[in-house]
Amino acid sequence: MSDQNLTLLVAQQRERSSLRTDFSWTFLGNAVYTGSQLVTVVLLAKLTSPQLVGQYALGIAIAVPLITLASLQLRLALVSDIHERTPFGHYLSLRLLTTGLALLVIFATTQILGYGWQLCTVVVMVGVAQAIEAISDVFYGWLQLHDRMDAISKSMIARSVLSALGLPVGVYLGGDLLWGIAGIVMARGIVLFGYDIRRAHDLSKQFEGLSRNDALKPRWNSKVQRQLIWFNFPLGIATVLVSLNFTIPRYFVEHALGERALGIFSAISCLLAAGSMAAVSLGQSAFSRLTKAYGTGNLVQFRSLIAKLLTLGAAMGVCGLLVAKVAGREVLLILFGPEYAERADLLPWMMAIGCVVYVSQFLGYGMTAAGCYRPQVVLFTLTNLAVAAHCYLLIPRLGLLGAILAMLIATILQFVGSIIILLRNLRKHVPVRTETVEASPTDVFVRA
Repeated sequence: MSDQNLTLLVAQQRERSSLRTDFSWTFLGNAVYTGSQLVTVVLLAKLTSPQLVGQYALGIAIAVPLITLASLQLRLALVSDIHERTPFGHYLSLRLLTTGLALLVIFATTQILGYGWQLCTVVVMVGVAQAIEAISDVFYGWLQLHDRMDAISKSMIARSVLSALGLPVGVYLGGDLLWGIAGIVMARGIVLFGYDIRRAHDLSKQFEGLSRNDALKPRWNSKVQRQLIWFNFPLGIATVLVSLNFTIPRYFVEHALGERALGIFSAISCLLAAGSMAAVSLGQSAFSRLTKAYGTGNLVQFRSLIAKLLTLGAAMGVCGLLVAKVAGREVLLILFGPEYAERADLLPWMMAIGCVVYVSQFLGYGMTAAGCYRPQVVLFTLTNLAVAAHCYLLIPRLGLLGAILAMLIATILQFVGSIIILLRNLRKHVPVRTETVEASPTDVFVRA
């Protein structure tokens, strides 16, 4: 074997080892994070009533899309900027600005909808918890850029465990849902200021020319931030449209069936997140490799990795569907209680959605790595219209099953559309030089 082939083989082995390591850390962090979300709903179901679970779910349904839109997927842009042509401070300042605006919109939404003091406070507090998580996310982008997936995982584990503890402690001490959400807010704030920021500080000292403060100092430059918004806004829109596929049914359920029905629907749908956790872990770990493979014109590697991810996604979906069919009632009874187990008939349908969702998530990472931003906006707009129309038609007639069928129709549309977009893009792809594709899309920015 020649020296060149041996070097290539060693590099490939290191790449596979790195992917396994990144996936292991990312999977662990997301596993604990998703588990804590499930534990949060389980504890709410055990400690409170389905109505209060429904209030919490409504807060998530309102706050998450707005915070997601405000995030503009800056983490992906930051990770893609492998030469760091745009300083971290610009990403941080924009995240702080847009997150603050999102919180104002969340509060205004509760006033426009005429919510009472209790429900309004729940929604705003959930928004604050999501805002703190969004700020941590931009620090995760900085850590991921420098291959510190272990630090991200440790942060997610700490935040998840403390949040899961903060909820029951808050409910026990205050005797109210609001105190439980306050416990979650406090837990996320402790991790942000006590770990995420400190890790970014420590990492900045490893790079020449970056002082301890430079890594965290927000940089305010209107030109740079306008360019960041212009480039990332379509991706932010696409991401929030994806989340709306799962939150739009909650609006219709709450309006047509009430908060108790929404609580039961949300508890059952949260089981869908178990497979999404693995899909997100794999997608995040493989994203930078997908980006490099596509950018360098290595479409064979790009297609191969996408094919592996899709196979794993389909396998996860089938496993979830089998468990729901065999032991769905027992699972709901153990986790949530008899009120929720009465609707065990809904769980197989929810897991059928998972079969489509998991593979669609991987196709989404592929489209993003290939730069297909605006086509995603069109696709997800259509899926939102589809789920809203079918919710309007089916929920009054079929109840909660109608909401699930509306979601299933929308996810199938998303899956088919994603395949079409990605295949069309691959056929038109023209390989470019490594030194140009590795540049950030924000290369036009001036280092300020």
